[in-house]
Amino acid sequence: MTSKDEAKALIEAAVTAAIEASMRELDEKLQAAVNLGVTVGAAAGAEVGAKAAVKAVERERRAYRKKQYDWKYQNTKLLLRNYRRLNAYYENAIFSIEDAAEADVSFEDIMRSMGRPADEEIFVESIQKNYLATRIIMTHVNKMLDCYEIMCERSNRQDDKRHWRVLEGLYLSENYTTAEQIAKQEHIDKRTVYKDIDVCAADLTALFFGVGGIERL
Repeated sequence: MTSKDEAKALIEAAVTAAIEASMRELDEKLQAAVNLGVTVGAAAGAEVGAKAAVKAVERERRAYRKKQYDWKYQNTKLLLRNYRRLNAYYENAIFSIEDAAEADVSFEDIMRSMGRPADEEIFVESIQKNYLATRIIMTHVNKMLDCYEIMCERSNRQDDKRHWRVLEGLYLSENYTTAEQIAKQEHIDKRTVYKDIDVCAADLTALFFGVGGIERL
């Protein structure tokens, strides 16, 4: 094998390894990064090219992961802010048990099908337009909220127990409680109330979306 062939093989191996270590589905931007690494390698030599390819893919992989996590996190916050409205609709809507049993669609599939709504009202309406989607989403959300409540209550950290109380009071309980009222009840300032909600949203993103909902950058 000539040095040129060895260089080509090394570059391709580096790119392949970087891709397999990152994700299965590459968008156009990620593919462009791979192509750039190969181009650089052809011009600068095997070692430089391999490093350039891996670095380019890793950079785009981190950007892709962050983009995906941000989407999941923002959707989690939308679901929490509109929980009372969506859950009331879910509890009063009439569903077909047969349709629900035959549905081969997941919580995340439905959330992705709605894209990135620019308006919160549109987000809620897009869920309510489909009875089956509402059932799947709210069944999953309620189950994960039950799990989260248990996790918080069994925690040895008082902060975790407070996180649940804050979340329940602000977004989940039937009786709406303002951030000011919660702050007074918990002997914390209003800013801490919203910091607690951010912690809950991050935790629930992982529960709602599974392993993919954990930020690993």
